Amino acid sequence: MTKILYSNINIFDIDKFESYETNLLIEDGVVSDIGRSINYDKNTEVIDLRNFYMLPGLVDSHGHMTHLGKNQYEVDLRDCKSEFEVVEKIKTFLDLNNNLSWVNGGGWNQEKFDIKLLPDNKYLSMNFPDIPVTLSRIDGHAIWCNKKALDMANIQENTPVPDGGEILKKDGLLTGILVDKAQQLIRNIIPSESIADVKKWILKAQEICLSKGLTEVHDAGISSIQFDAYKELINENKLKIRVYAMANQELFENNVSKFKSELFELKSVKLVADGALGSNGAALIEKYQDSDTYGILILDKNKLKNLFSKAFKESFQVCIHAIGDKANREVVLALREVLENSNDHQFDHRTRIEHAQIIKEEDLKEISDLNVIASVQPMHCISDMHMAEERLGSRVKDSYLWKTLINNNILLIGGSDFPVENSSPLMGIYAAVNRTKFNNSPYGGWQPKEILNLKEALEMYTKNTAYGSFKENFKGNIEIGKIADFTLIDRDISLLSNHDVLECKISGTIVNGEMVYKDF
Repeated sequence: MTKILYSNINIFDIDKFESYETNLLIEDGVVSDIGRSINYDKNTEVIDLRNFYMLPGLVDSHGHMTHLGKNQYEVDLRDCKSEFEVVEKIKTFLDLNNNLSWVNGGGWNQEKFDIKLLPDNKYLSMNFPDIPVTLSRIDGHAIWCNKKALDMANIQENTPVPDGGEILKKDGLLTGILVDKAQQLIRNIIPSESIADVKKWILKAQEICLSKGLTEVHDAGISSIQFDAYKELINENKLKIRVYAMANQELFENNVSKFKSELFELKSVKLVADGALGSNGAALIEKYQDSDTYGILILDKNKLKNLFSKAFKESFQVCIHAIGDKANREVVLALREVLENSNDHQFDHRTRIEHAQIIKEEDLKEISDLNVIASVQPMHCISDMHMAEERLGSRVKDSYLWKTLINNNILLIGGSDFPVENSSPLMGIYAAVNRTKFNNSPYGGWQPKEILNLKEALEMYTKNTAYGSFKENFKGNIEIGKIADFTLIDRDISLLSNHDVLECKISGTIVNGEMVYKDF
């Protein structure tokens, strides 16, 4: 039996929203005693936590481990403000990696460009005529390809458009932008990744997440090779962060079985109902304000009903990406019909809508009545606020409705959608309680009626995420008998103003009782 005594700590009680000085004993990854005076034997390791504040382990309810790790080895375009800067970044990357036969990159966002339009590939192709270049948009819902890559994939102006995707053209010519399901046309020929690559990427992501204070990640949509990589890491005892994995649709439809180990669990499926707002792919009831499109409905009600039925029959939780109001409505209609036809009306399905960004008022009661969980990413709000106004016009009032969702008795769980946003849960909490960019604009917050209080924000990343993964009896707060997952910070977060939340520093991360990251 492994015993660890963490001494001189201030445990933060989420329910009472206050901290108290104490010590904490862990036996085999579970809290066995809490108190000022604890009896322990000579086989107990004692670690002085120097009066740090111990939060229940912070959890990201929606991230992408493989993509986060992979991004560390590709061209990072998140800071680029023009096509010129994109090209210069690629040139620098190629200078440092001159043996490449293919350039992959990501993170670009046309909303940061001097011309806020989806780019074409003329400048990209002119600078890189002989090597294929494929660049994923920040949200992963569009890919920007040079002519060389399109030619290698035999993508032409008359190429049939896959259902649920778009091949963008301008004046009848390819722009090099492939949206949603159309991305697969190019991804089919990108050099395949090995299981060794995927393991390396997961370990790099693990290192980043632990340093941000994350004790658990809900990995949103893992593939077959990613699942195999996780199992190898488990066998090699290299997985140190807790992972609640969602199978992607392909893996799920290939009849993957549920899987559970000490730190890893697969019992849910990630479905994608529509695209993203930034690439005009989110499915809307009315046309976009700034574009002649309704977006892309990838899964309509009938497809959703079939997938819900299969998932529930196999006792899989459904976590479904839905951003636009049309997609959210289709999810609700499909779920209601499936549950109404179910023989088990008390079935604890805990369906999650991932993102839940744009929802009509008339759909809120249905979401609440069906006990659907809203899995939201507060950082999206402060990144997207101006873009959302351009896309939606007056309908922006229906977006990022966190307080409204809570007031309608809808449970919120918090995440980041990393690497789309920074994986720091403290940044997510800041966004939730301020709804401003980090320079405090707009003053008073964007749509301030939707601002959360600090207790609500912390619960999104602790107690609520535990419920969102069926673990509320095992974690989410710090109590005897609960799993020993904790995040250590250097000060009492409850005493800070909302604007000062980011003054907190992550001092340590404890998973299953083990100190897996420390900065002291």
